[in-house]
Parts: sequence; C-alpha cells; structure tokens
Amino acid sequence: MSRSASGREAGYVLAGGASRRMGRDKALLADGGEPLLLRVAEVVTAAAGSCAVVAPAGRYEGLGVPVLADLWPGEGPLGGILTALGSGDAEWNLIVAVDMPFLEKDFLRMLLDEARAAGRSLAPVHADGGLEPLCGVYHSGDLEKLRVFFAAGGRRVKDALREINVATVPAVAGMLRSVNTPEQWEAARS
Repeated sequence: MSRSASGREAGYVLAGGASRRMGRDKALLADGGEPLLLRVAEVVTAAAGSCAVVAPAGRYEGLGVPVLADLWPGEGPLGGILTALGSGDAEWNLIVAVDMPFLEKDFLRMLLDEARAAGRSLAPVHADGGLEPLCGVYHSGDLEKLRVFFAAGGRRVKDALREINVATVPAVAGMLRSVNTPEQWEAARS
C-alpha cells in the first residue's frame, strides 16, 4: 500500500483509540476472517492510492499495512490527524476512522475529487447538519492552523474544523455509521 504515484494524495486510517465502549480493539474486529482495519485500509488504498495506519507505536505491526506512530497517543483523533498531515508530502489527505465498516471506494474517491475542485479541506455533512470530520479530506496547507489549535489545548476535531475553511458534501445515508459498542458491531454484521 504505497504512496500514490503523483505524491499529491495520501490515505490514512486513524486507529489509535482505546475502544473502551467496545471492550476490545475495534480495529481487530473480524467479519469473515478479515480484521476491520484491513478492510478499511483496502478501501482507502483503492480511493487514494496509498494507506498508512496512525496508531500507537508497535500496534498492528505484522498486519501488512504501514503504521505511523501517533505523535500524540491518548490525545484523541486530532493528534492522529496532525500525525498524518505531518508525515508526508501529499497535498490532499484522505483521513478516516477505523470504525466505519460501510465505507466505499467510490464515495471516498468523490471526497478527494470534490476537495480538489473546492481547493480546500472537505468533510461530509449528515442530514442533521453535523459534520463528519473523521471521514474527510485535509489539505496540507491547513496543518499549521490545526497545530496552533492543538497547541492551545483544543482536542475536538469538529471545533478544529472551525479554524480552517472546510467545504462540505452530503453524507451518504448509513455509510458513515461507526461501530463503538458490541451491539453496533453485531448490527453492522447482519
């Protein structure tokens, strides 16, 4: 799962959470033998041409995917986003959470294309108007503003999006559902 040929796009999966509500590591949940992490990484690779997993150092080694050590473990997904954005030279960075089993390549590719067309970072917006920052495209030019927000103590990704000029697209119903509890995982599998 290498960097895209152009170097202008990269894909990342955030897998640094503690999975407290699930009671076990969400990334390793398996349906049909394949861990959720590998399924999401395959979809991200298909859309962006590459995929690296952002997780605490040493986690997920041996699964066959590149792992970037989260520079701010335990600080939430914004630390993972900063790790991803600071790790390479891609202009457009597709960043998704590992706990979204319904993601599809065509939707993720559309996010990248729409972000490029808008010339700025992009996040899907749910029917209720809420942004989904954990399945979005982040422009490399927003890294410094996000670092400043983080350094000032900000940790909520939705709040961080107010610091950058984010374009939006409608979310596809059901596709961005995450699995955080055993009940949600069982429902996702059926």
